[in-house]
Amino acid sequence: MPSEPSRRLRWRTVFDTLLAEILVWLLIILMMGWSIGVVMIYNVTGKFANEPYDVVLSNNVQALANLVGFSASRITINLPRAARDILVTDPQDRIYFQIVDLKGTLLVGDAEVPWVPSTESPEFDRVFLRDDEIDENEVRVAWLFKRMAPDAEPVLIQVAETRNKRSGMAARIVSSVIVPQFAIVPIAVLLIYFAVSRGITPLHRLQDELRERRPSDLAPISLKNIPAEIRPLIEALNDTMARLDESLGEQRRFVADAAHQLKTPLTGLRTQAELALRETSPERLQACVRQMLHAVERLADMTQKLLLLARAEAMSTQSALLETVDLATLVPEVAREWGPQAMHRDIDMSFANATSRCKVRGNARLLHELFANLIDNAIRYTPQGGSVAILVHHDEGLCVDIDDSGIGIAPEERDKVFDRFYRVLGTHADGSGLGLSIVREIAALHHVQIGLHESALGGTRVRIRFTEAGL
Repeated sequence: MPSEPSRRLRWRTVFDTLLAEILVWLLIILMMGWSIGVVMIYNVTGKFANEPYDVVLSNNVQALANLVGFSASRITINLPRAARDILVTDPQDRIYFQIVDLKGTLLVGDAEVPWVPSTESPEFDRVFLRDDEIDENEVRVAWLFKRMAPDAEPVLIQVAETRNKRSGMAARIVSSVIVPQFAIVPIAVLLIYFAVSRGITPLHRLQDELRERRPSDLAPISLKNIPAEIRPLIEALNDTMARLDESLGEQRRFVADAAHQLKTPLTGLRTQAELALRETSPERLQACVRQMLHAVERLADMTQKLLLLARAEAMSTQSALLETVDLATLVPEVAREWGPQAMHRDIDMSFANATSRCKVRGNARLLHELFANLIDNAIRYTPQGGSVAILVHHDEGLCVDIDDSGIGIAPEERDKVFDRFYRVLGTHADGSGLGLSIVREIAALHHVQIGLHESALGGTRVRIRFTEAGL
């Protein structure tokens, strides 16, 4: 069974243009309205076609009733041959007439005419009309009850005729109304085409304006002389272009900053290489090589972080692969990876878990990088012999606190440290200035709150809170 998107795709293939789709739908509505109108006209016409013939049929019943009399306690019917011929002669329809008593005894006329609908107390001298059938032919029947004297037995008088004249008149009226519409419909289609073509002119103007723009021109489209129906589309397009312009601006700044940051270690590496070429002392040559190795390590670390930051930003625009991650396992695993570096600097690093609910929904690889950067920063900016403490607990959500006894971050700089390549002045620790930028991107991807506070150890506390959106 084809999927919904594929069905929509085939539907859009049928309607290549918006104009064609609007015209087809309008034509469908027009034809439906025309069909409904034909049915209504036919019904109304049938009603009006009945009226003059019903009057004639009623007059015939009354004329026939005038021929019925009562004499010597007997019902008499004065119906000459000529009157009978006039009554039943019709070039288009078959005429039936009948006079019977209330017992159903036929006094004169045609026995085929059906009996009237049952009535307990018939109304005398009043003409009634009904539709009925005789020999599987539809007929129109006029009938009345007549009593000639108080003590005389009433009689039923009926005149019926087939519906040929009525149907013919209704057909002529309908055809006289419908035939002109066959010429009106094409004219209406042409007028609709002209009106719709004029109506979508603003879309053509928008198309021409966008085609004439340079690829780098993301200025908003003017809303002047834009119809109200198209204005939300233009506003949404302007909003998209504004966000795209902002994103491209960030990328340009990122590329410029990255090039500047990469230039520094590359320049130092080149300088040390030139010095090494001129050195003849083995000790000085070895020192130059060590400096070159340090520059290469710094360059590799920065390149790795740039790639990780680019990957995190790319995943923020896509649906990342989410899975259940147990922080009680992940966080101490990351801490153990940085244990040797902490031991090398004689830093006491501890981990504690104060909750049994430690599972979140997220990308395990990215969360690993998030905690790795935070623990790296804590160790990097903590003096030798200091402390780093990691705690998993609950505080309006699942939280991970990373405390250090380092130099701390002034309140006015706590927002700036998440910017790319920003580094707090007065520190001598090596770093690329990208660690917290990576943390911010990964936190945003997981709908995680991140905050910087003063630590009880004297340095900085970084709190990662997994809210309900991130659990």
